[in-house]
Amino acid sequence: MTGITTITQKGQITIPVAMRKALGLKPYNQVRLERTNGSIYILPLKKFADFAGSVKPRKGISILKTRELMEKNYRRF
Repeated sequence: MTGITTITQKGQITIPVAMRKALGLKPYNQVRLERTNGSIYILPLKKFADFAGSVKPRKGISILKTRELMEKNYRRF
């Protein structure tokens, strides 16, 4: 999928509707920009809360211990 947009005087761009829908982007969502080999990539960022319930703790480990381990090892941006 490709699209064309214009950079405003303030350096802003508008992401075309079809691309926003395809990526599930909604107003106030955050995106990450990456520059690689002369290109810019726009990547949707997920909120940490979006991952809630996606990982089940191991048997025998309390939820509090699981959270402690997650916070210790979670990479922050």
